[in-house]
Amino acid sequence: MSQPAGQSPTDASPMWRHVAAFGDVLRAEWRRAADLDLPTSHEPDHLVIAATGGSAAAGDIVAGLAAATSDIPVCVVRGRQLPNFVGERSLVVAVSCSGNTAETLALYDDAWRRDAPIVAITRGGRLGERAAEDGIPVWSFASDAPPRAAVAHILAPLLRILERLGLYVVTTPEVDAAAVRCTRYAESLAPGIPADRNSVRAAAEALVGRVPLVLAGARLAPVAERARNQLAENAKTLAAAAVLPEAAHNIVVGFDAAAAGRWSIVALAAAGDPAAPYLEAVADLAAGRGIPWLPLEVPGSDPFEQVLAGLVAVDALSCHLAMVRGIDPLPIPEIEAIRARIAGLPSAEVST
Repeated sequence: MSQPAGQSPTDASPMWRHVAAFGDVLRAEWRRAADLDLPTSHEPDHLVIAATGGSAAAGDIVAGLAAATSDIPVCVVRGRQLPNFVGERSLVVAVSCSGNTAETLALYDDAWRRDAPIVAITRGGRLGERAAEDGIPVWSFASDAPPRAAVAHILAPLLRILERLGLYVVTTPEVDAAAVRCTRYAESLAPGIPADRNSVRAAAEALVGRVPLVLAGARLAPVAERARNQLAENAKTLAAAAVLPEAAHNIVVGFDAAAAGRWSIVALAAAGDPAAPYLEAVADLAAGRGIPWLPLEVPGSDPFEQVLAGLVAVDALSCHLAMVRGIDPLPIPEIEAIRARIAGLPSAEVST
């Protein structure tokens, strides 16, 4: 979509209000989710978050946070079939913003067949109806945001589930502090703030006409994945994501003259990140090969604050790039076309 006459590339997009509201929504939904019910009182052997697309982003965040503290595996399953280990001793959290995501409904059916305890998180739709009919606890939320912008609505109940099970414990004061930091950070990245005082807007302007490779340490790995997806959906830009130190063992070999002419690296960094030495080494390598290096310093005093602020940073980046390119971030006709095509196939042709 071309930019309307007289409109500045920095005019706020319709998606921006969701970026700006992330902290406030998280704080409100965290308090509301204190009443969330679970189908089991004992600690399961596995916690499986069944989700796809934008609804899965919050699952990636909590799985990353829980990795350092949980005594059981916490994983996100995308697609239409659960791993073989899922059963009566598992807890499956079926997440679909719309409640009509075909893959999540298939995973719900799979969990039901396996006699796994289930809880649903949704705005309604068929998932809400099915769960209510089956006597499954349903956590409902209201939002006009598209699934990719409803991450705070889903993140809050997932954090409550982890807290309830003792897998990752965050307190209300910690949520409040992180939420305030996210709100202030979003204000500093607003479309009206010029590029010389807005590192995210500056990075977006530098990305025009290039392919972003989003690079991060393991602490911010879910944020790098989020950036790749948001750049695609909001800015309509093909992007890639890689995580250090793994990327230092393979992807860096591809830093050549062709990459220098087309790619730019968006480097997500946070204070205290163990991946910092790798980022420095890869930055030097990229400089020597002529590949533009765009560092984004993610604020926060601990991993919890940093990963939430990272979400704000990359969502803001995708919105800024959309605005600079004069593109409406809301339409996703390619996704809708694929959904329609798959929905028209006989069930036997779709893997379950």
